[in-house]
This record gives sequence, structure tokens and C-alpha cells, in this order.
Amino acid sequence: MRRGEFVPDDPAEIVFADPFIEYLAGLTTLESEAVLREVVALCESPFGKHPLSNRPNGATLAGWNTLDVLGGQHRVVFASRIINGIGCIDVLCAGPRRANAVDDAAVALRATGVLNDDELQQIWQALAVLDVVAEQVGLDGWDYRPRAAPEGLIRAAVGSGLLAREVAELLSAPELQAAMTEGWSESGTPDPALALKAALLAARSGIDGIDMTRIVKGRAKARCQAPMPRAQSTCIRMHGHPGPHRSR
Repeated sequence: MRRGEFVPDDPAEIVFADPFIEYLAGLTTLESEAVLREVVALCESPFGKHPLSNRPNGATLAGWNTLDVLGGQHRVVFASRIINGIGCIDVLCAGPRRANAVDDAAVALRATGVLNDDELQQIWQALAVLDVVAEQVGLDGWDYRPRAAPEGLIRAAVGSGLLAREVAELLSAPELQAAMTEGWSESGTPDPALALKAALLAARSGIDGIDMTRIVKGRAKARCQAPMPRAQSTCIRMHGHPGPHRSR
């Protein structure tokens, strides 16, 4: 795409086609993290290195670009687009650069129409599938606010003495359920610190006291709420966040 159509450093919606997820699954953990870091960096510079063009045999690749990864040995094929005023980065596939192997794969995928809403996954879903921690690829995996739990569950958690209402309102239903199950001392009395820790561990592993305070404060801040055309949702990350938007 032409410079000026996509504003660098602005957050964007990043989606992966299934072939790219399969490619990542075949790499080592360190390799997949390295590739994902490069893809996340496309939000800062979405122009790639080598724009592709249509071939004489009628293969359609115009509008797609490439990103060299893993020391230049592999290549990612992606497109940067503006959809309803929002930047979207569609990552189609990746593979070895030798003999234009990945370019040929991209031609085949485009011919079969693989890039549709049923074949796309948000970058955050991919991280979960691949068991990659967001921070390992340059993202803050905690700066989002999940859908609030039902009012009855919030009241139950607050009424039991496990959580203050202003905290309970920031938690999802699974998080509150974990708090209500695990948030009790050995003597059977409510332990708010233990309840909050259990709640956040239900969302993701690896949490300490400093993280707990930071996460709760972050969830209370204003949301980004940018429309996400691919996900047909709005961003639930903090207002002004860097990197890709998040729908859930």
C-alpha cells in the first residue's frame, strides 16, 4: 500500500489467517516469539520491505507486502489496509524465503479465498493458542477490561466480604467465580487479597501483589473503544495503548 494511507504508531487491528497460525505452531517457542515481535512492530511501521505484484500468469498478489523474519531466512506475507477509518493488518502466511516458496504459498491461498472472517484469528487468540505470554512479544497483556460479570454475581462477591464493589465490577464472571471459590482463609473467613489473586490467576498465570494493584487501576481507566472491523467489536484496551487493538 502507499505511504500515507496507514498512520504509523497508531494502534491497529491485527488478524492472522489459519495458515500463519499453523506456521507459528511449527516453530520453537523462541522462534515464534521472535516472529510475533516483528509482526507487532508493524503497528509502528506497516509498510513492509518488499511489496508484491501481480504475476504474468494471472496470480494476484498486488496489495500484499512482506516482512523478513528469523534473520531474513523466513518471510511473512501481510496486507495493511484501512477499513472504516481503522488500520487493519491481515497476516496471510509465512515460510522460508528460498525459491519464493512463501510467495507461491500466498498465491495459492489467495486463489482459494482463504482470507475471510471465518479463517481469521485475533493476535490475542493466537497468543493463547500458542501459549505465548503477551509481554514476551512486546505487549501488555493486562491492560484490558473484560465484560463485567452479571449483577447478581457481583452482589454475591461483595456481600460475602471477598471484594469491594468497585473491584468486583472490573472482573469477568469466571474471575469472580474463582474469587468466590478460592478467596477464603484457612479459618474460613473472607480474604480479599487472596480472592483478587485467585480472580486474576483465572485470567492468566503469573501474578504478584504489585501486578494486582496495577491491573485493577488499569482496568478502571478509560477504554480505547476503537471500532474493530474484522472482529465487529470495539477495543477493550486502555485509551492510548500502543500496538494492536483487542476485542476480548
